[in-house]
Amino acid sequence: MAVVDYHGILTELKTILDADATLGDVPVFIEEDPQFDLSGAGRAIVLTLSSRREGGGQPLAAGKRTRWHVRIGVWAVGYALSFELAAKARDDLVGLLELVLMNNRTVSGKMAAGWLEGGEFISVRSQSEGSYALAETIFVGEALAVAT
Repeated sequence: MAVVDYHGILTELKTILDADATLGDVPVFIEEDPQFDLSGAGRAIVLTLSSRREGGGQPLAAGKRTRWHVRIGVWAVGYALSFELAAKARDDLVGLLELVLMNNRTVSGKMAAGWLEGGEFISVRSQSEGSYALAETIFVGEALAVAT
Protein backbone atom coordinates (compact mmCIF):
# COMPACT_ATOMS: atom_id res chain seq x y z
CA MET A 1 0.00 0.00 0.00
CA ALA A 2 1.27 3.47 -0.89
CA VAL A 3 1.05 5.91 1.98
CA VAL A 4 1.91 9.57 2.50
CA ASP A 5 2.25 10.54 6.15
CA TYR A 6 0.30 13.81 5.96
CA HIS A 7 0.03 14.25 9.71
CA GLY A 8 3.74 13.46 10.06
CA ILE A 9 4.52 16.28 7.61
CA LEU A 10 2.40 18.73 9.65
CA THR A 11 3.99 17.54 12.90
CA GLU A 12 7.52 17.98 11.51
CA LEU A 13 6.64 21.43 10.19
CA LYS A 14 5.35 22.35 13.67
CA THR A 15 8.63 21.11 15.17
CA ILE A 16 10.61 23.29 12.74
CA LEU A 17 8.51 26.36 13.52
CA ASP A 18 8.62 25.75 17.29
CA ALA A 19 12.42 25.46 17.19
CA ASP A 20 13.12 28.55 15.08
CA ALA A 21 14.46 31.38 17.24
CA THR A 22 13.20 34.15 14.93
CA LEU A 23 9.60 33.20 15.72
CA GLY A 24 10.21 33.43 19.46
CA ASP A 25 7.46 31.94 21.59
CA VAL A 26 4.66 32.13 19.02
CA PRO A 27 2.43 29.08 19.57
CA VAL A 28 1.83 26.71 16.64
CA PHE A 29 -1.43 24.77 16.26
CA ILE A 30 -2.18 21.88 13.89
CA GLU A 31 -5.68 21.98 12.42
CA GLU A 32 -7.26 23.68 15.43
CA ASP A 33 -8.35 27.15 16.48
CA PRO A 34 -5.59 29.19 18.10
CA GLN A 35 -5.72 29.91 21.81
CA PHE A 36 -4.33 33.28 22.82
CA ASP A 37 -2.57 34.13 26.05
CA LEU A 38 -0.01 36.69 27.12
CA SER A 39 2.97 34.51 26.13
CA GLY A 40 2.10 34.68 22.42
CA ALA A 41 1.69 38.46 22.48
CA GLY A 42 -1.42 38.18 20.30
CA ARG A 43 0.21 36.06 17.59
CA ALA A 44 -0.24 32.43 16.58
CA ILE A 45 0.47 30.07 13.69
CA VAL A 46 -2.10 27.56 12.43
CA LEU A 47 -1.22 24.72 10.03
CA THR A 48 -4.01 23.23 7.88
CA LEU A 49 -4.13 20.74 5.02
CA SER A 50 -5.78 21.83 1.80
CA SER A 51 -9.21 20.43 1.05
CA ARG A 52 -7.76 18.70 -2.01
CA ARG A 53 -4.50 17.14 -3.16
CA GLU A 54 -3.14 16.91 -6.67
CA GLY A 55 -0.97 14.40 -8.42
CA GLY A 56 2.34 15.41 -9.93
CA GLY A 57 1.29 14.55 -13.47
CA GLN A 58 3.57 11.56 -13.94
CA PRO A 59 2.95 9.11 -16.77
CA LEU A 60 1.36 5.69 -16.26
CA ALA A 61 4.78 4.18 -16.87
CA ALA A 62 5.74 5.39 -13.39
CA GLY A 63 4.13 2.17 -12.18
CA LYS A 64 3.72 1.92 -8.42
CA ARG A 65 5.00 5.41 -7.65
CA THR A 66 2.79 8.45 -7.28
CA ARG A 67 3.96 11.99 -6.64
CA TRP A 68 1.47 14.02 -4.61
CA HIS A 69 1.51 17.77 -4.18
CA VAL A 70 0.74 18.34 -0.51
CA ARG A 71 -0.76 21.81 0.06
CA ILE A 72 -0.44 23.19 3.58
CA GLY A 73 -2.05 26.44 4.65
CA VAL A 74 0.32 28.20 7.03
CA TRP A 75 -1.74 30.89 8.72
CA ALA A 76 -0.19 33.85 10.50
CA VAL A 77 -2.74 35.09 13.02
CA GLY A 78 -2.64 38.44 14.78
CA TYR A 79 -5.01 39.35 17.59
CA ALA A 80 -5.37 42.66 19.43
CA LEU A 81 -8.02 44.99 20.78
CA SER A 82 -7.49 47.30 17.80
CA PHE A 83 -7.42 46.09 14.20
CA GLU A 84 -4.29 48.15 13.45
CA LEU A 85 -2.30 46.28 16.11
CA ALA A 86 -3.69 42.91 14.97
CA ALA A 87 -2.72 43.68 11.35
CA LYS A 88 0.80 44.72 12.37
CA ALA A 89 1.24 41.50 14.38
CA ARG A 90 0.01 39.49 11.36
CA ASP A 91 2.26 41.29 8.87
CA ASP A 92 5.37 40.89 11.04
CA LEU A 93 4.62 37.22 11.62
CA VAL A 94 3.90 36.32 7.98
CA GLY A 95 7.24 37.81 6.93
CA LEU A 96 9.11 35.74 9.53
CA LEU A 97 7.15 32.60 8.63
CA GLU A 98 7.99 32.86 4.95
CA LEU A 99 11.70 33.12 5.75
CA VAL A 100 11.55 30.01 7.92
CA LEU A 101 9.66 28.08 5.22
CA MET A 102 12.17 29.16 2.55
CA ASN A 103 15.01 27.83 4.70
CA ASN A 104 13.53 24.31 4.96
CA ARG A 105 11.71 23.54 1.72
CA THR A 106 11.77 19.76 2.26
CA VAL A 107 10.36 19.81 5.81
CA SER A 108 13.46 17.99 7.09
CA GLY A 109 13.33 15.45 4.25
CA LYS A 110 9.62 14.59 4.58
CA MET A 111 9.06 15.99 1.06
CA ALA A 112 11.17 15.93 -2.10
CA ALA A 113 10.74 19.62 -2.88
CA GLY A 114 8.71 22.55 -1.63
CA TRP A 115 7.68 25.99 -2.77
CA LEU A 116 5.54 28.90 -1.60
CA GLU A 117 2.35 30.09 -3.23
CA GLY A 118 0.01 32.92 -2.36
CA GLY A 119 -2.82 32.74 0.10
CA GLU A 120 -5.81 34.50 1.56
CA PHE A 121 -6.18 37.46 3.90
CA ILE A 122 -9.03 37.43 6.40
CA SER A 123 -9.99 40.18 8.83
CA VAL A 124 -12.45 40.01 11.71
CA ARG A 125 -13.09 43.31 13.46
CA SER A 126 -14.93 43.68 16.75
CA GLN A 127 -15.17 46.80 18.87
CA SER A 128 -15.89 44.82 22.05
CA GLU A 129 -13.98 41.54 21.70
CA GLY A 130 -10.85 42.50 19.78
CA SER A 131 -9.84 41.99 16.17
CA TYR A 132 -8.21 39.19 14.22
CA ALA A 133 -6.03 39.60 11.15
CA LEU A 134 -4.99 36.45 9.28
CA ALA A 135 -2.67 35.84 6.33
CA GLU A 136 -2.22 32.48 4.66
CA THR A 137 0.93 31.33 2.94
CA ILE A 138 0.39 28.14 0.97
CA PHE A 139 3.35 25.81 1.29
CA VAL A 140 3.30 23.13 -1.41
CA GLY A 141 5.58 20.14 -1.29
CA GLU A 142 6.01 17.03 -3.35
CA ALA A 143 5.58 13.77 -1.47
CA LEU A 144 6.19 10.36 -3.01
CA ALA A 145 3.96 7.36 -2.35
CA VAL A 146 5.42 4.01 -3.38
CA ALA A 147 3.25 0.89 -3.44
CA THR A 148 4.91 -2.09 -1.84
